[in-house]
Parts: sequence; C-alpha cells; structure tokens
Amino acid sequence: MINWTGRLELAKSLHIWLILACFLALFFPSHILWTQCLIASVVWALFFVYRNKNFHKTQVVAILMLLFYLVICTTGIWVADSELFLNSVRMKVILIGMPFCFLVWPYWTKRQLNLFSIGLLFVLAISAIYVLINYVLNHQEILDRILQGQHIPVPFKDHIRYSILLCFGLILSIHQLDRNRKNQDSLRFYGWLFISLILFAYIQFLAVKTGMLISVIVILCFLAYKILMKRLYLKGGIAFLLLLGSVYFMAEYIPTVKNKLAYFSWDIGKYKAAEVKNYSDGERIESIVKGFEIAKANFWLGVGEGNLKLHLTTESKKMPHNQFIVVLAQNGIFGLLSFVAIFIGSIWVSIKKQKWMAFAYTLSMLVANMLEPMLETQLGLTIFSLPLLILHSIESLRET
Repeated sequence: MINWTGRLELAKSLHIWLILACFLALFFPSHILWTQCLIASVVWALFFVYRNKNFHKTQVVAILMLLFYLVICTTGIWVADSELFLNSVRMKVILIGMPFCFLVWPYWTKRQLNLFSIGLLFVLAISAIYVLINYVLNHQEILDRILQGQHIPVPFKDHIRYSILLCFGLILSIHQLDRNRKNQDSLRFYGWLFISLILFAYIQFLAVKTGMLISVIVILCFLAYKILMKRLYLKGGIAFLLLLGSVYFMAEYIPTVKNKLAYFSWDIGKYKAAEVKNYSDGERIESIVKGFEIAKANFWLGVGEGNLKLHLTTESKKMPHNQFIVVLAQNGIFGLLSFVAIFIGSIWVSIKKQKWMAFAYTLSMLVANMLEPMLETQLGLTIFSLPLLILHSIESLRET
C-alpha cells in the first residue's frame, strides 16, 4: 500500500498543472472556472502546510504581494461605498491566495518548468492558429477595423492582456532555446529558436502596442544579460541590430502593424486638437490626467479601494490607464509605496540571483502598469501576479 509520503511524491507536480489550468481558464468568458482553479490551488497549498509545516521565507515577491493586499484592505475603514470596496477586495483575493500557495509549494525543478512551458505554449499555439485563420478569411475587414482604432479578434477576454501573456510565453521559449544551446542539443535548440521567432513575429502581427513594446523589452533584457554575464559584445551587438532591423521591417511591411501605427498617429493628432471623445489613445491619456488630479487631492489616504469610480466624471467612466495612479488615488501614498515595493523587491532578487527571466518580466509589468490598469480586472491580476511568482520559484535553476 502506498503511504502518504509516497502519494505526496507521486503528486509533487500537481501544483504545476493547477497553475497551467489557471492560465487555461482565462480563455473562458466566465470567471467560475478560474475561481475553481484558485480554490483548488489554495486547498492543495493547505495540504502542503499540513504535511510540511514549512514556508519559503525567501519568497520576497510573494510576501510583498501579501503586504500590498493588506494595505488595500485597510482603506475599507474610510471608504464611502463599502459595496464597491468589498467587490474590489474579493476580486483581488488572488493577491493573497496565490502568494500563499507559492510560499508553501516546493520550488520548481527544470523538468517541471519544461512541462509547464510546453503546456502553456501549446495553448498559445492553438489560439494563434485560430487568430491567423480568422485573419486570412476576413483580412480586409480586420485591416479596416484597425484603421478605426479596433483590434484583431483574439480568443481572449482582452487583447492587451493576451499580448502580455504571449510575451510571458516568449520569455519561456527564449529560456528553453538558451538551455538547449548550453546542453549542445542542436535539434531542440533550433526548434525553440523557431518557436521564439514565430512567437515574436506573431506578437508584432497582433499590433497591440503594449505587447509589441514588452516583447522588445524581453529580448533586450536577454541580450543585456548575455552581454554582461558572458561578455558577448560582438554577438550581442549583432543581435541588437537584427532586433532593430526586424522591428523596422515589421512596421513598414506588416499590414496590421502599419495600420495600427497610422491610427495611433492620427489619434494623437486628434488629442493635440483637444478631440478625445471616442478616440482610443486620446481617451487613455485623458483618463490618466483626470486620475492624477484625483490622486493629488487624496494623496495620503486615497479614496478607498474600489471607490475611484465614484470620483470619475459622468462623461467618462474610463479607469485611468496607469495602475500606479489608480493605486495612489484609491490607497494613498502608503498603498503606492507597497505596490512599488513589489517591483523593487522583484528586481533586487532577480539581480542578486541572476534570474534574467524574472527581471525581464518585472520590467515588462512596470511598463504594462504604466499603460494599463492591470490590477482592476481578474484577468490583469492573474497575468501580473502568476508569472512573477512562477519565475521567482525557479530556485533550483542557475540561469547562466
């Protein structure tokens, strides 16, 4: 008969599949499946606590996420609308649920990371096939929509978050090709190189500005890491020039990217002419300006978690497209400091332990949160927190 220790050994990779299920659940419109995956993850984490009674005290990012959530909860003392507050803290429960799981689950091994990478990239590949088939069948209509400020249809609840998830996949694929290069496995190296190039090109094809920018940041972080750690100045310089050339080529010759940049230029022109209503980029900039005014007026304590909506004008209820401003407006300066601490802690640990993947995703999230209210949807919360927690849980890998 298999004892509990044996069963635990057989099921030691279950948390990997639970995390993969959380990402897969994001493709479904309902939040029910995702919630079930989160509950299952917490239950499995509680089992680990019961069996091991051990916490990973060096999981700095997880601890800082817990601290940020606690600061958010304290704003409930002075909120004007307690229902909005409760709805927001319930939605953001992932900031306490998932960090708790990663504090008690075992660190990821090379094999577990490989399995997860293959599983996630397989899901992304299926989604890409759907997008490309739809584009081929309706390419002219889609190109016209892009010129009107719309996006390419994707099998996801939000095209910007989808592009960020693709960038996380790009980080994993680059890691795999680099690992196989070190292992001198030519066949797998070229296979992962092909996947990385296709994934990078696909991100540009989607023409989501945030995703395009982050994908370039990811590659630049990898090149910088190699140049600094291995002193590959010549190869790194050539790769950097190739990256710039590929970005220029895509901007000039890929129809979706060309149309998106044309709309962006036209939209910014409208903003300069004080015409922002119903214009995507102009409304985003205006939302940031209004959010900053609210934040300045409530600098110390904020208006309370979830209560920013009460202070937005009736003409536009668009949330400020900058998460730092949203946090400052809702949670005050102490909330902002605890939020910024997550990025500082992540960067510090990444540099100390030479984890280029965690460093690249931290910078990616820094940029994304400057352009989007990432933490104001369950989808954005997941894509913000889970990859960071995963990449900081690969303690057994020395990424050189």
